Amino acid sequence: IFVLLFFNNIWSETMEQKIEKFGKENGKLYLQPWVTALGSNLNSGLYNNAKVLKPFLFGFNVNTMMAFIPKEDQTFTATRPDIKIGEYYLYEEEELETATVFGDEGATFHLNDDLTGEIDDLELILPDGLNTTMLPLFVPQVNLGLPWGNEITVRVFPKMELNKDVGDIYFYGAGIKHNLDQYLPGIIPIDLAMQGFYQQLGVSDVITIKSWSINALISKKLMMWTLYGGIGLEGTSMNVDYETTTYVYNTMTQELDSEQLDIDFDLDGKNEFRATAGVRYTVLLLKIYADYSLSKYPVLNAGIGISF
Repeated sequence: IFVLLFFNNIWSETMEQKIEKFGKENGKLYLQPWVTALGSNLNSGLYNNAKVLKPFLFGFNVNTMMAFIPKEDQTFTATRPDIKIGEYYLYEEEELETATVFGDEGATFHLNDDLTGEIDDLELILPDGLNTTMLPLFVPQVNLGLPWGNEITVRVFPKMELNKDVGDIYFYGAGIKHNLDQYLPGIIPIDLAMQGFYQQLGVSDVITIKSWSINALISKKLMMWTLYGGIGLEGTSMNVDYETTTYVYNTMTQELDSEQLDIDFDLDGKNEFRATAGVRYTVLLLKIYADYSLSKYPVLNAGIGISF
């Protein structure tokens, strides 16, 4: 409920309306922290121990992640559109510090004073950000044990409209965990495993985010408590496809003509490496756990699940 309310209130404009006000390079800088934060969240909660489920036993987990956004990633330097009328640029300021998707207020490029009276009011007001230092994400997942020391995990959030402003959101992911301590029977009293995972998230028809991770896992059960951790390599990429309006000075009519410009670019998150430590408490079939990950953006994950 908390996550749904968060998404329901952060958008005063749709995502399309926000990024349509940017050209390509400014759009990249506006969204860069978002793809990194989503990547940090998506690659959290993938495991809560290194032990693999026995063949054809299954479990169900619900994770809630919270990525924390550093202050320096709440703003970026935007450059003015390269639009000139004669020898003058359309906008006075060459660069302005403005909000990223997580920042506060967007800056405004003002019309060049030398052009006053020659053109209509075309000030460029850049979009506000969400004005937050954290990004939550809610992810359900199902685990199934397979023969030969394997376990698969599936995450699915079917395509649906959270509200008219956010638009449609869909999400899916799958991964496999392989038992390593089966090759070292009786040598060390801990559980070891390797895990690989792939995920994809889409927002409306504008944004597609893909994420992958490879993790080395370790855990030790002490009565009802399980201490677990892992290190991993990860990556996140985002494709953005939208239209924006640009202006071209018509030397024949001596007026500005508006044109639709298609923007399509790929953007990589700054996700490379993470280290995770957590603890799980078991009561019969119920598992309650929490962990903290150090990555480009640190993430706190908490979850609850059952396994059979």
